[in-house]
Formats: sequence, C-alpha cells, structure tokens
Amino acid sequence: MKKLYFVLAMVTATFAFAQQGSKKPLVLIDGMLASAQLVESDKKNVASTNTYNTAAKLPQNLKTFESLAAQGITNVKVKENYYDRITLAELNTQFKLSPANPVNFDGHIISNTDLVILGNVLEHMELGKYDGQEMLTISTTPQATSASALK
Repeated sequence: MKKLYFVLAMVTATFAFAQQGSKKPLVLIDGMLASAQLVESDKKNVASTNTYNTAAKLPQNLKTFESLAAQGITNVKVKENYYDRITLAELNTQFKLSPANPVNFDGHIISNTDLVILGNVLEHMELGKYDGQEMLTISTTPQATSASALK
C-alpha cells in the first residue's frame, strides 16, 4: 500500500511541476511581443539579444513588461523591423471583445492591451475562459494538425 501512495505522490508531483514550468519566457523584438521561433527563423536580421531574468534588471524602456518578467524576458534588437504589427486591443476587437480585455499570450496574462504584437507570430488564436473570464488566447507555437501528428 505504501508503494501505491509513493507512486501516486510521484505522479502528482510530476504533473504539478510540469504545470508550473509551462510558461515560456517572454520574447520581445524591439519592445514588441514576439516569439523565439520568429527570432530563430530570421537570425540574419538579429542585431543583438539581451536576456533579463528578474524585473529588477529590466532597462527603463522595458519597465512596462515588469509584471511579466517572472519567467524571464528576452529582448531582441533587429537590423530591420519589417514585421507586421497589431495591438492586443485591435485583436480583441476582431474577436468581438472589449479592447481593454486582458489577453493570454503564451501563458502570460497581459492587461495592457496597448502593447504591440508582431503579426508574424500569431500561429493560433482562440477564445477561451481563464478564471471565469472570456479571453483571447494566443499561442506562438504552431498547433499540430491530425495529418502532421501522424508523421
């Protein structure tokens, strides 16, 4: 019986730690919401990269992201910023939500909907509920289709 409880405790702990680490570090390109995949796919355009692991170390121009720094922030400067842009407020409006409605961006709840997101990272968007509130959820990771999942 003790072995069963031990196995159950191990499985529960594994799921709990997996849930805690599910948020990705926030990636910014020139102070706009982006993704690691975009940076990786456009390496030739990267001028510099800085990673900040605490809110205390954020430079003044990134203080608006202070509340999102718990998982780390990677700020990338690019040579040319030719990416499509849209504010989170505009995306909310497109989904028939209030422009001021918070947005779930890769697991980060963002209340400042004046922030700009690069359109090139909008892989998957859907309406969902978070803590009982309807919210736009944006994922920068491509969703597997049933055909690609079988490969």
